[in-house]
Amino acid sequence: MPRFRIIVVDDDPVVVSLVTEVLEGAGYEVQSADTAAKGRALVERGGADLLVLDRKLPDGDGMALCVEMRTKPELKDVPVLFLSAKTAVEERISGLRSGGDDYLVKPFDLEELYARVEALLRRSGRAGQPEKLEAGVLRMDVDARKVFVKEKPVELSAKEFDLLTLFVRLKERVLSRDFLLQQVWGYPAGAPTETKIVDVTIHHLREKLGSHGEKIVTVRSHGYRFDP
Repeated sequence: MPRFRIIVVDDDPVVVSLVTEVLEGAGYEVQSADTAAKGRALVERGGADLLVLDRKLPDGDGMALCVEMRTKPELKDVPVLFLSAKTAVEERISGLRSGGDDYLVKPFDLEELYARVEALLRRSGRAGQPEKLEAGVLRMDVDARKVFVKEKPVELSAKEFDLLTLFVRLKERVLSRDFLLQQVWGYPAGAPTETKIVDVTIHHLREKLGSHGEKIVTVRSHGYRFDP
């Protein structure tokens, strides 16, 4: 995965810690600031591929920083994901009108955060660079959609490949069946379903990966985790 630089601007250390953990676990470079002024300094010093920005900061509303960024040619296309405890529709609209690209209400699900960050990077064109993934003896060429275990090619179906890609990107994190259905099969969030497609696909994926398939661990009542 290209080393995307994400800057998180939030004065809640718990939120910053959780966001940093999930994004660094997915392979992103993450830096954080607890004020708009510090966030501005980070962006101006090294640029950013995406900004995760809290609406309420000790030195003002995060919207002001977003508006300021949009006036600078080198920053006007950087995706901005707003975080806020405010649920009113008007608050979301004002955030988007200030130049924000997406809006996530606290408390939020970390899987949804990751999915939104990935979508924003993809839409911005930043995720169009060649992507290679490795986990022990497993190697993936995401653009060529090729998988190798101990340098031997493994033939996977389209969904098996997409599933494995997600597992490797988010290795060591428990991924729920609902999350996998949304990300791999395109199910809407919260859609009621009794399908066993996730379990069946993982069964076939494990078989094709041979002994390496044991790295896909079932976490009872929660989902699955990939342990490299």
